[in-house]
Amino acid sequence: MFRSRRRTPFVYFLALAFLLPGSSGCSYSEHRRAKAIARGHQLYEMHCSGCHGKRRLDLEKVPPDLRGVFDSRSLPSGRSATDDMVRSTILTGRSGIMPSFERSLSDEDIQNIILYLHTLKAPTKAATPGQPSPVPASATKAIMGNSEPSA
Repeated sequence: MFRSRRRTPFVYFLALAFLLPGSSGCSYSEHRRAKAIARGHQLYEMHCSGCHGKRRLDLEKVPPDLRGVFDSRSLPSGRSATDDMVRSTILTGRSGIMPSFERSLSDEDIQNIILYLHTLKAPTKAATPGQPSPVPASATKAIMGNSEPSA
């Protein structure tokens, strides 16, 4: 009739594992996505913002502002970018213009950067040119080490 007390801590652990991700109002996958976006923001700042986030006068050709790159008609061709187009550009670079990041960024890093770029909105007329949008609040929590479980 009596069950072993050794299972009780395990049962509590399982209950906590299922309850904690939803306790803040967001699911585990939303938290995981926020962490990926936060990591993408960090990687963007390390590898991309030096050219794409600031107006560099020493460059012959000014790199495009990546805010709103997935919005309609954001490319010079008048088309909108796709994840595959951005991934390909990051991996192969642009001949003589942008270096390849194939050896310095993992597939996961590139995916995180793409997720972050999806959060950047096209600038409004009042926005400062070349400055990326702030990181979404959910991603900021992930950067700051919220007490939720890690991915």
